[in-house]
Amino acid sequence: MPFHQNRRTRRPKTISSQGVIGQKGINFIEHVVLGFGSRWTPNGPNEIGIDGFIELFDPNSHQSLGLNLAVQSKVVNSICKNPDPTFEYFCNPNDVEYWLTTNIPLILIVSCPDSQEGYWISIKEYFKNWTHGKRASITFIKSQHRFNQDSFRELLKIAVPASGLKLAPARRQETLHTNLLTLETYPPTIYIAQTEYRSYHEVRAVLREHKMEAYNAWVLWEGKMLAFHDLSEQPWVKFCDMGTLEGFSTAEWAVSEDPTRQRIFVQLLNQTLKEQISSRVRYWHKEDCYAIAGRPRKIAYPSLKRTSQISVVSRFSTITTKGKEFEWFRHMAFKGQFRFLDGTWYLEITPTYRFTRDGYSLDHFHEDRLKGIKSLEGNRAVLSSILFWSDYLRPKINMFDNDLFPLQFGKLLTFTSDIGIIDKDWLTGDPDFNKKDISESGLLIAEFDSGITL
Repeated sequence: MPFHQNRRTRRPKTISSQGVIGQKGINFIEHVVLGFGSRWTPNGPNEIGIDGFIELFDPNSHQSLGLNLAVQSKVVNSICKNPDPTFEYFCNPNDVEYWLTTNIPLILIVSCPDSQEGYWISIKEYFKNWTHGKRASITFIKSQHRFNQDSFRELLKIAVPASGLKLAPARRQETLHTNLLTLETYPPTIYIAQTEYRSYHEVRAVLREHKMEAYNAWVLWEGKMLAFHDLSEQPWVKFCDMGTLEGFSTAEWAVSEDPTRQRIFVQLLNQTLKEQISSRVRYWHKEDCYAIAGRPRKIAYPSLKRTSQISVVSRFSTITTKGKEFEWFRHMAFKGQFRFLDGTWYLEITPTYRFTRDGYSLDHFHEDRLKGIKSLEGNRAVLSSILFWSDYLRPKINMFDNDLFPLQFGKLLTFTSDIGIIDKDWLTGDPDFNKKDISESGLLIAEFDSGITL
């Protein structure tokens, strides 16, 4: 069989025109950098978004300043022919997202090597409020952004590092739980009537004297009694002038900008909350908190992943050198405050504890014990407490008369973020960090201590 030589069209070796243009841009940058006495190091053929690095040197002593800048070069020949004082450059959003992850300052240099003309911008400064999905364009102002030997001092400003190392936040969806429990329902009517009684003690003394049972969710204000319940019913007819009884829409008071009406509405909410949970949780005036009383026990509640049990009352003891045993109890508690935010009422839940010597009476070392546990608690403990109380405050049926409770609560206010913090990586730099204290879900708590800021 005859041998046939494989004949292919011979093509001469050529250099890529695009590669030449790109290298001209790199050469222009190196020329400028050498001009102000600093060092340019190219990144090589495997770069994916950073063409090289500028190491800054003192132009007088020629000593290294230990400051570096990452550089991305782009050649745009059209800027040579553009007489306008500004021009716009469109970046690839994926490039911007990559550039923002660098842990050193990064500049973008757009140049026209043929005219030895170039302009620069600090990526992290320019795109500091940028998020993925937004337009990724840069407006260069020629008079401000020119890249030449006079650029040294401006480059020096952005190369000086901030304290500590800043790492890019992880791109993952994360849920932020607040300590705000939505108030979904409140009584539709506020009843108001004139009364001759001027203090809570007077009214309660009469109720005790006549052994009257009453729902004690009412407020006295300027010779009037106000309540969510109908004051024309017993035993309230004994305290009110029925000829002056009126009913007003609660919704009008709930959204009123009148500070007096808002204050009275909040007082009614507080009194009603105290009353409707009083069979299970007592309000302790001295500590200004709601706490579970009684002996040690656990209660189940739905945590983020599963049903869990939490110790609502815990017993502790210590034995003195003389062999005498002292015991005390720790009770789960919370401080509650109603807040009106963006057209919605919330109960702000601030977890705390109440320490007693017998399940009811305040322990002599309550303040010291409270400070001690607060200094040890972390994200997991606070989150568990908030989840427990948000579930505990949502009973549906009143055990006394099978009616719905006056105040009905919904879910905790939550937010979803596309940028998250990996708790373990963040907290391990803290010498006081306890590895067991990472939230079981990795979620964070955004606590509203002022009811306004996250």
